Amino acid sequence: MRPPLSYIPLLPITLAFITGIIIADIGVSPIGILLVATFATFLFFKRKAIVSICMMALAIGWGNMLIQTPASLCQSLQGTEHHYNGTIISTTESETSRHLIIKVNQVDSVFGTDFRCKLTLPSMYPVINPGDDVSFSAKLQSPKNNHDLPDEWDMEKFLFYQGITATTYIQPEQITVIGENNGLIWQIRRLQSHIVSLLGASSLSDETTEFLTATITGDDSLLLAETRQDFTTAGLAHILALSGLHVGLIALIIAIILFPLSIMGYNRTRLIITIILLWGYAVMTGMTPSVTRAAIMTTLYIIGLIIQRWHSSINALCFAALIILLFSPLQLYSAGFQLSFAAVLSILLFANRINPIDREQRILYYITSLACVSISATLGTALISAYYFHSFPVYFLIGNILVIFMLPIIIGGGVLLILLEVCGFCSNWICYMLDFAYNIIATITETTASLTFAKINNIYFSEWLFIPYIITVLLLLATLIYRKIAYGIMTIMFAIFTITVHYVSKPTYPQIEFFIPRDTYYTNIITRIDTSMYLFSTAHHSEYSNVLDRVEFKYKDYMGRRNVKDITLITDSFYSPLFSCQGRNLIFNNTHFVIIDNTNDIYPSNAKPDYAIVCRGFKGNINDVAKTINADTILLSYDLHPRRHNRYLEECKTKQIPCRSLRNR
Repeated sequence: MRPPLSYIPLLPITLAFITGIIIADIGVSPIGILLVATFATFLFFKRKAIVSICMMALAIGWGNMLIQTPASLCQSLQGTEHHYNGTIISTTESETSRHLIIKVNQVDSVFGTDFRCKLTLPSMYPVINPGDDVSFSAKLQSPKNNHDLPDEWDMEKFLFYQGITATTYIQPEQITVIGENNGLIWQIRRLQSHIVSLLGASSLSDETTEFLTATITGDDSLLLAETRQDFTTAGLAHILALSGLHVGLIALIIAIILFPLSIMGYNRTRLIITIILLWGYAVMTGMTPSVTRAAIMTTLYIIGLIIQRWHSSINALCFAALIILLFSPLQLYSAGFQLSFAAVLSILLFANRINPIDREQRILYYITSLACVSISATLGTALISAYYFHSFPVYFLIGNILVIFMLPIIIGGGVLLILLEVCGFCSNWICYMLDFAYNIIATITETTASLTFAKINNIYFSEWLFIPYIITVLLLLATLIYRKIAYGIMTIMFAIFTITVHYVSKPTYPQIEFFIPRDTYYTNIITRIDTSMYLFSTAHHSEYSNVLDRVEFKYKDYMGRRNVKDITLITDSFYSPLFSCQGRNLIFNNTHFVIIDNTNDIYPSNAKPDYAIVCRGFKGNINDVAKTINADTILLSYDLHPRRHNRYLEECKTKQIPCRSLRNR
């Protein structure tokens, strides 16, 4: 292998390993593994060692993905109640419920089962922590996408890539804590909740507590939606999610604490302790891809210092990717993994090359490095971030340069506060300082987020756009390395080509659309005319706000792709050329609907309706609906109680009343 690949021998191996994972995910026959491995062995004896090793890495990645791909939930467990035992992997909280990820190891007292399940509880009790052994009774279901509108979020794929193959909703009395794992890993993992409690018990303001909890422990469940939105708009969302930046600051804090060991001549001991503490921190925060990647790279760097060997950052990055994917190949498809590795790789390739200041001017070089690192990271992650989050922060550079100076102060102060709280010392003075520091960060964030055109929204594109984008980035790198005009011209051409592909490949949508989604407690009717969207709901008026929020959240991608800014809630009367509403009568594109949500809704219409939609609130005789309303077809809404729905459906069939079910579709 010749330079520069001889300096990063793990790069082709890593790419081959990733290719194997992708091939397995596509669904190519496993027989190909044997063929690739056989051919790799043949090349090895032909002294084609590099190609042979890469092909073997491809085969290993392929086989590893097949082995670790979670199997579907057993059909015998679907929809029937069973008793399960398992261990809590993680817990997350929302305002009204908790979500538990459980590794199930026992079904109905029979061992040998091994799958991950997501449980939702509508309560904060009983108290359940990661590492607890629990017992629960439930009817499990495989995750399914019940999409009513196009472009809804793919929950099934999202859970699959987390290894979750079953979901259920249970009441607090259905789950019991039966034990606690006291292994070292779980004891370290539980430190997260203890640290959260210490921060919560201090005299910090709520906002500072939420910020420090997220940036030190990785638990961001306390953050308000408004806070997340401001940081995202300002281009600072990465600060709220643990990454290499946070691990680097923790490593710096550890180095400062252990500095006396260096003075006493125990520098190697200090480095070894640093590695141990860093991995303890990684375990405590849940071993997320970004933290694990940073811990592996830092460990390799420290080992290089100990044995006094040259260290290749890109090689270390490849090694980190191989280790993570070897243990969890599905991480390849997580946004956290992709953003973390793309950001670091881009920083390593571009940051120094775009810095116009010479290293000898240390202070100025350090200041410009902050901007160069931010630009480089954005260059590598912009398209990935836009693909997952459908937006791009315009003023990301302003926020990052200003906030990056404050982050070491507030995280370092937060660690000091935790240590003081553990030792029982009064910490009011440091809480005041931390509140002051966070107020500066919050002010910078809010000001940046409030600027005109702070964020480009509704960015949607096909995965194929990554190909011309990656080529453009590589050409830019070649331009910086070789300093040739030809490469610069090609970079500009491919950039223009990428943008052109984006706009040309945009799909076209119908001008008008009409939907009746499946909702459990009320009937919603959604109408879109161009970029205007209307919602009619049978929910009680006190629930209108919640219904509107839920619809906007659930169908945000549908709205974003069609440039719909907001939804108009139709409460009584409304008129437009293509859609109108008068009481319980809706007319969409000359199709007349009558909403039957109460016995009082049965009265003759001035014009013969096309459809009568029977909803949850109606408990009368379905024959009365057919005779009085005289609609062409009766639609039985999803929100009807299942028994009443089935009775109405059977009566309509018996009396030959034209009827369709909105439940069975």
